[in-house]
Amino acid sequence: MRKRFFNSIYFKFILIFLSILFFSATVTFSVVNYTQFGNFFDEARSELVNQTEAVQTLSQKGLSNEEIVTLFNKGVMVSWTVLTLNETGFDLSEEDRQTIENGGIILTNQHDKNHLPGAIGKIQNGYAVTSVNMETQQISGFFDRQKATLFLTLLLGTVLTLIMVAMIVKPIKAVSEATKKVAEGDFDLRLKVKGNDELAVLARNFNIMTEALSKNDYIHRDFVSNVSHEFKTPIASIKGFGNLLKDPHISEKQRQEYVDIIVDESDRLWKLSANVLKLSELENGILGLKKELFSLDEEIRRVVLLLQEKWETKNINLDIQMDEIVYRGDEEMMAQVIINIFTNAINHSPADGTINIELHGNTEEIVIKIKNSGAGISREEQEKIFDRFYKVDQSRSTPGTGLGLTISQRIVNLHGGSITVESVVEEGSTFIIKLPR
Repeated sequence: MRKRFFNSIYFKFILIFLSILFFSATVTFSVVNYTQFGNFFDEARSELVNQTEAVQTLSQKGLSNEEIVTLFNKGVMVSWTVLTLNETGFDLSEEDRQTIENGGIILTNQHDKNHLPGAIGKIQNGYAVTSVNMETQQISGFFDRQKATLFLTLLLGTVLTLIMVAMIVKPIKAVSEATKKVAEGDFDLRLKVKGNDELAVLARNFNIMTEALSKNDYIHRDFVSNVSHEFKTPIASIKGFGNLLKDPHISEKQRQEYVDIIVDESDRLWKLSANVLKLSELENGILGLKKELFSLDEEIRRVVLLLQEKWETKNINLDIQMDEIVYRGDEEMMAQVIINIFTNAINHSPADGTINIELHGNTEEIVIKIKNSGAGISREEQEKIFDRFYKVDQSRSTPGTGLGLTISQRIVNLHGGSITVESVVEEGSTFIIKLPR
């Protein structure tokens, strides 16, 4: 546990911040101490000379050395008397000694005890020495305040550092814990995003990642669910007719029929899996829209030509009435919608039937209508046709996976439009697509 703490980013942040704090506090203290005492000693030097001159004056007026010391032993500057220059405690040159003997006053910083400035002058019975009184309340109080200030600065800085580090590390630890949960499969986890700093960007990007993982996981589970539900019939057919092919006594005609059924069911499985995956991607926002300008009427014509073999096989008549319309949307997806609706119309139209295609638009919306001449859809079934896997004709006679209309509706909704159906039994059905301009 201890080793883990010392290796944590929390400890490293604390170490860095405290190192910076102690370094800056030490430098600040040294600078302040040097500048303040420098100013103090500059002022003290003139005061030292003045007090030494005052001692000399009092000595000339007949005051004894003891009386003089008594007068000057309690202030910021203190004076005392000595009989010889050697007793002053200062290292004096010969020139300094000569100046003092001639009645002058010498300033020096070379005291042998504390290196404080001092002044020396000659009096009647010896020599007067004046120095800074380091024991006075002003100076000792200054030192005490300096120490207290340094201590409080370090204490307050340490507390603030711990708080700041905790604030910085907390979201990082949250991301770390959340990453563990994501690794365990919890893709619905989201982090709270506060502010716009780098940590907020990290949390926002984490949420984008988990959202994408959640969508992919949902697609996987949704796909598996649909596969297990809808793929049973074609798989059972393939397995059943595959077992029948093992019988050496079946006729060649039966064998070919069974092979055709297996091929059809395999094709059905392929289309079903492709459509299930596409629908899952659409519903979970994996497939984004690529909006660009394209000719909608030309796109419909291309779809008609693409499916020409299917409608010509049933000898279906086409009645096409389209305006020239340029639309901004996803051309590939809109082509998929037209393919699904037009294929549905072909599948449900009888031989020699008619399919009407209309495309009109105004300043507000575009309307596409595809009408077939099939058996129509009852009112009850109209409410279900856009549900996934729902087929009006549940028999095997009508091809389809039951997902084409669901996919088409989802694509149209993504474009901000709608798709509806109008139908009367025995009179055909009309699918109406409305797209906003």
